[in-house]
Amino acid sequence: MNKIFRSKNKIMPVAVMIGAFVLFPIQHVFAQPLYKVEGNRVDKATFNGWNIYRTEACGSCHQSTGEGNVSNPNLLHSMKNLTKEQFRRVLVQGRGIMYSFRGNKMVVDGIDDLYAYLKGRSEGTIPAGDLTEMK
Repeated sequence: MNKIFRSKNKIMPVAVMIGAFVLFPIQHVFAQPLYKVEGNRVDKATFNGWNIYRTEACGSCHQSTGEGNVSNPNLLHSMKNLTKEQFRRVLVQGRGIMYSFRGNKMVVDGIDDLYAYLKGRSEGTIPAGDLTEMK
């Protein structure tokens, strides 16, 4: 009986590991999408991110399309690799010639919305130009 018990103890951790590998990749299926887009219509949060990008003059450095210029990065490229936490850090702390938006309540409160808008632009699903909010 002791031999059987030891055998089951060896199998159990393996079963747990296999179960974890099977279940964890599925979690993203149940997660809410970062943004919703239909043509030039986007969800409320993404629309808010687009408004922040325009009203806080992000385009003055990164261009209205987010494609940057000689001295300022192309956000469509950099957003492909930035996690939400890295994006938040850049906006709050600043980086290189980009100053901190720590004191800008609109930007700080809307970081997630701004991230969704720029992520959609970098993925090519949100078009450049004017957007409207889905109702």
